Amino acid sequence: MLITFEGIDGSGKSTQAKKLYQYLESLGYKTSLYRDPGSTPLAEKIRELILSFETDPTTELLLFETARSSLMWERVLPDLKEGKIVILDRFIDSTTAYQGYGREINLGTVSILNHIAIRGRKPDLTFLINIPLELALERVGGGRTRFERGEYLRKVRDAYLLVASQEKDRIVVIDGARDEEEVFSQVIDCLRERLGLNL
Repeated sequence: MLITFEGIDGSGKSTQAKKLYQYLESLGYKTSLYRDPGSTPLAEKIRELILSFETDPTTELLLFETARSSLMWERVLPDLKEGKIVILDRFIDSTTAYQGYGREINLGTVSILNHIAIRGRKPDLTFLINIPLELALERVGGGRTRFERGEYLRKVRDAYLLVASQEKDRIVVIDGARDEEEVFSQVIDCLRERLGLNL
């Protein structure tokens, strides 16, 4: 199964993704953890380019989708075929929120490119770790990159919540402002309830 973690920068999604990976591994589940963009040689190079150059929205979108396509083809799809649980730190909802709503690219275009890059394989479950914007900015130190700027993050956060309201069967919103262990406990409870995992 494919499980993804989403949220604005500073939400704690990467921490929760790593905790879940370690927990599932400790229980004997064959599990993989990848970051998007990244986790293949090509995708990591593209990640460096994205963070190094501030370009136009369309070029940025195409770079993200190219990296994602590499990740899906080289890592995610083969792992799923082997019966592994695959955990992703960011996925298609990030592109919808950051590039679609944040950078104001046509949402239909974003949706089509997302679909192509993932070969139609959507997540079985997505955790949206939601936190107040002020807390996010405090955690990221005021915005080290263009993706962490205040007004931009506000648009992205609103977009995430809108997408979650439209896809309630897939996306679970979790309060990321609470204690790290409390957040993780919610993640585990949801996995038991939604996916029937014996945890």
